Amino acid sequence: MQCIGLGLVPLKAQALIGERTVIGHCDSFNLNSLVFDSDAPCKILFEEGYCYGMHAKDYYGSGSVSYGKVADDVDNIAKLGNLACGHGRACFDAVRDALVECNKQDGFLDELYTNLELAYMVHGKKVVEDLASKETIFG
Repeated sequence: MQCIGLGLVPLKAQALIGERTVIGHCDSFNLNSLVFDSDAPCKILFEEGYCYGMHAKDYYGSGSVSYGKVADDVDNIAKLGNLACGHGRACFDAVRDALVECNKQDGFLDELYTNLELAYMVHGKKVVEDLASKETIFG
């Protein structure tokens, strides 16, 4: 899969805004060092996952998906699984460690829950409702 020019720069900007919106005042959680820097532990997972997602969007389209269509994509899905096996632990550990540090700050969880709920209500609820109303592979 070729992913050059699939919009990572605007996505990075949106992610960094979302990070501050949701995580708030905790500087231990830093998306640049977790995802975007050249040596970030989650960089390869993010980039390859995003790449696959963009191609899958075009490949699968919208509406029902046949098992045959999924079967034809198994090699790509397997590559993602292998990538996750090879890099997932380091990414998880880095994110966990950052959140553990954040959690040491008074009020972090309350602020996080409030911010997540607000972000969901403003940005996510409609998307979830729209997705729930569409046909899926299961029905």
